[in-house]
Amino acid sequence: MRIFFITLFLFLANFSLAQDEKEIQERAFALYNTKNYNEAYSLLDNLKPDKKTKETFLILSNIAQEKNNDNLAIQYLNKALDKDYSFYKAYYNLGCIFAKKKSYLLASNNFELAIKYNKNCSSAYYNLALCQIKLRDYKSAKKNLIKVLELDPNNKDCYYNLILCYKELNNTRQAKKMLEAYNKMG
Repeated sequence: MRIFFITLFLFLANFSLAQDEKEIQERAFALYNTKNYNEAYSLLDNLKPDKKTKETFLILSNIAQEKNNDNLAIQYLNKALDKDYSFYKAYYNLGCIFAKKKSYLLASNNFELAIKYNKNCSSAYYNLALCQIKLRDYKSAKKNLIKVLELDPNNKDCYYNLILCYKELNNTRQAKKMLEAYNKMG
């Protein structure tokens, strides 16, 4: 009987600890959403490493970016991917960081991985296309911009960039057609 109570006590203690850690993460996420970055960071950073989820590392990365520390943000995103290699949000954010640094090939690779794990992420297609435009790969950019319009037909910026691609590909007819659609959007 004594062993039963000791086991029950240990179970309840671990359950309580897990609940406390979950509450800490929820509180930190709420603080992050209200732009209390320092408090959110402090709560999340102090969690035990094995209790940090992929979402925890994503938020830590976002806070690092807010503080203009892209290198730390990249480290956190890689830790998120260690938790779940198919976490498209981590790849997307890595793509954004590398695009900001004008490392368009690295950015493209990460946007492609984001798309691989979430075929409906229109912003990944869009940002991939922007990188391809920077790399002067207008044919690929056009293909990805068309996919954006399939997912988000009201993306006005997409029409503008498609016009550019068609002009660079010497397809003035399609460029004019896109310009007309762009102008109809207002």
